[in-house]
Amino acid sequence: MPNTAVVSDDKKQPVKADNHGQTVSAAARDKTQDVGTHGQTVSAIANKKSAYQASQQLMNQTILAAQEEVSLSSGDNSMALLYRSAIEAINQELAAGQTGTGMSTSYEAPEDDSPEATAERIVSFATQFFPLHQQQHGDMSQDEQLESFMSVIGGAIEQGFGDARDILGGLKVLQGDIADGVDQTYDLVQQGLQAFRERLSPGDDAAAATPEA
Repeated sequence: MPNTAVVSDDKKQPVKADNHGQTVSAAARDKTQDVGTHGQTVSAIANKKSAYQASQQLMNQTILAAQEEVSLSSGDNSMALLYRSAIEAINQELAAGQTGTGMSTSYEAPEDDSPEATAERIVSFATQFFPLHQQQHGDMSQDEQLESFMSVIGGAIEQGFGDARDILGGLKVLQGDIADGVDQTYDLVQQGLQAFRERLSPGDDAAAATPEA
């Protein structure tokens, strides 16, 4: 009986498997490319969104600044500007290490924005840091602590009022009632600081404790 050559199915199978593997590999590459393209698209969208948000934020800040300038030009909010300038200057001095740390300069317009009320708020804000100043200068006498503290906040308040006057002067509104209000507020702040100094001065306490002859 003649020998018949039989081609085994096992020998054909690797070829099919190899073709299938190539097909799967090609599909995987296509899928990877699709994922990569999708990732790039998502990234591009995110970048555009971030740029848009930054642009909107800048626009909002510009609008708010313009609104404030218009408000100041019409004579409104001059006391608010004065108060913010003063406490920002005080915070800068405190942040420089004079008394350790400052406080928030956030500001909400009060119902009473008169020179008297504004001066009272500035003095109250500034003088609240004296206990901290004392803690950080324990090697000084109380009189020395008081004098050094008054020097720090006094210089800061001078800077704050100077900045406010420069801004109002640049807007050409530092005249009339506004100029008078700034000057009156400054004088009241100085009076408040002097009263604070006298109230805490050890020399005054000693004099008061000495009986009269």
